[in-house]
Amino acid sequence: MKFLTRAHIDTEKWNNRIEKDGVENVFSYTWYLDATAESWGALVSGDDFETVMPVAYTSKLGVKRMYQAPFTREYSIFGTAFNWNEALDFLTKEFKHISFRSGESELTKICENRQHQELKLTETYPSLYRSNAKRLVKKGNKIFQFRLATDPTPLIHLFEATVAHKVEAVGTTEIENLTQLMRDAIQLGKGELIEVVEGDKLVASGFFLKDKKRITYLKGAALDDAKKAGAMYSLFNYAFERYQKDYDTFDFGGSDIEPVANFFRKFGATDRNYYNYTIDNSPLWFKTLKRLKG
Repeated sequence: MKFLTRAHIDTEKWNNRIEKDGVENVFSYTWYLDATAESWGALVSGDDFETVMPVAYTSKLGVKRMYQAPFTREYSIFGTAFNWNEALDFLTKEFKHISFRSGESELTKICENRQHQELKLTETYPSLYRSNAKRLVKKGNKIFQFRLATDPTPLIHLFEATVAHKVEAVGTTEIENLTQLMRDAIQLGKGELIEVVEGDKLVASGFFLKDKKRITYLKGAALDDAKKAGAMYSLFNYAFERYQKDYDTFDFGGSDIEPVANFFRKFGATDRNYYNYTIDNSPLWFKTLKRLKG
């Protein structure tokens, strides 16, 4: 096992490794991490990337820290040459502070349970809709139209106006990274932007990532009046219909905010657990400085 910085990672080999693995984690491709991580590298075993795990990291005041890159839910290990315990043994020597999320439980004594929602796109998925979801899908379909778009700027503006200011972790840098991520995904054929319009007016929009047999909802937003009229319900219903033929699972991206998670559950989505871990071996002066800065 060794740690490689991004400059020493062969893009084609890496992406082929992720693409061919049975694990689906769209957040692990080079184009995704290039857009979202300040710096990233990987734990690698073998000359041809037989086993890999991405690692986003930063270094401040001489203290190297591993962190969960923005707009990524969790990290995965692709391959079997090393496991999470072996990876953590290596990483704690490389980084003084480690913060990451994984689908694996009990990697350390202390972890925080988190959830996201998934929907299996079987032919019978509409029967899982709750009654108010069915009603608002029907209402929205009478009012709104849908179209594919290639410029994420209108969605970003809508997101900034209606959502981003409510999320403390989303600032100027994150918005720029999100925009670049969407552009790159569209260019590579790995993402689609669906807009909801009423006449000529854009009232809602959502961005969806493609990976093997899974569609992942990245971000979306809607004007308040359109939201009340069922715009987001009809948008998701349209997305399910569009992707059901070629994909098995719709991944809602996840939310620990209960009203949002409950909205996803109204489509019949079920919860999947994943876990947040922190290992802090940083110097006392660094911990004190972090506390003072809040």
